[in-house]
Amino acid sequence: MMDRQQYLLTKLAEEASEVAQIALKTQQFGMDESRPNQPYTNRERIHQELIDLLTIVLMLNDETDLDFEFDVEDDPEIASRSEMKRAKVEKYYEYSRKLGEVQ
Repeated sequence: MMDRQQYLLTKLAEEASEVAQIALKTQQFGMDESRPNQPYTNRERIHQELIDLLTIVLMLNDETDLDFEFDVEDDPEIASRSEMKRAKVEKYYEYSRKLGEVQ
């Protein structure tokens, strides 16, 4: 069974792989390409995935001695997305707890 730190490290790895995925797609198709029926360009998607990744870093900072520093409060869009990501991570953390997979 995972503890909270292990859970957040799993989320960090997941987000890092999503950053890698969009980076590879952007390398292939370019910064300003957007998929059919997708409202965001690859550039915007990179931004979103990086915010998600950095949000998990913030959560690890809060709960461990990771001590990685950056400021999301300067940009309202980043702060808003970061807050939404925190809520989503917390939701699935609670779900994992209910399933008995984390403490």
